[in-house]
Amino acid sequence: MSIIKGGAARFKGVIFYSEKYISKAIRNRDGTLSINITKRKDTSKLDRVIDKIPIIRGLFLLINPIIVMWKLYLFIFLPLLVLLVLTTRNSVIASGSSMLVLSIIAELIQSHFLLLLTIILVTFGVICKITNLGKYHAAEHMTDTSFSTLSSLAISDVIMQSRIHRRCGSNIVVFFFFWCFIFSLFIADLLLLGVLSVCLGYELFLIQSRMLTPFYWIGGFIQYTLFTSKPSSRHVEVAVASYEALLKAERNDNKV
Repeated sequence: MSIIKGGAARFKGVIFYSEKYISKAIRNRDGTLSINITKRKDTSKLDRVIDKIPIIRGLFLLINPIIVMWKLYLFIFLPLLVLLVLTTRNSVIASGSSMLVLSIIAELIQSHFLLLLTIILVTFGVICKITNLGKYHAAEHMTDTSFSTLSSLAISDVIMQSRIHRRCGSNIVVFFFFWCFIFSLFIADLLLLGVLSVCLGYELFLIQSRMLTPFYWIGGFIQYTLFTSKPSSRHVEVAVASYEALLKAERNDNKV
């Protein structure tokens, strides 16, 4: 089993994490690299139990970011969520112009849910393309692929790898849309539709079966066209530095 458990791109760098450590490398304005290694919190017994329960672990995947970033969700997403719940359960009673406007907005969201999600994804893709985020995302994928397949972190080897990664979280989006489409045929409640789609989409993502290859083709296309851009050696250098620092931290820890 690989020491590396996952990674993420940032606007200025790349993060990789293992069971015990998180490694963050960023490119400073003066061109130098800064690397920060921090120890991860021990996984609780509850988290380990939840991670073994199908469907429930997908629900936890949905809830956990809300727990971690509760302030963001409270002030931005909670009002929208409440509005959607009220609308999908036919509980919104238009009593005045302000409520009428909210009802119209909620109705539009309900009627064009998948279209709105697509617009959000495309918008995020544009951000990836016009910033360094897409380049660092590609460098993250390429670095892990190079080490996993070639056991090499040489820049010349990493730069030759594909920027599409089978374990990229963006593949969950494909499975999510698949279930959204299926469930939308007979489920009108957006809250239930979203929860079921996330839970079952995550289960498909974990299977990693060859039978799901067409989904990974779509996911790869989305990764390539929207969420990644061709990185330069400078972007790859940052990803490699983060990866090497994490491997070193884990190896030093094992020597103790």
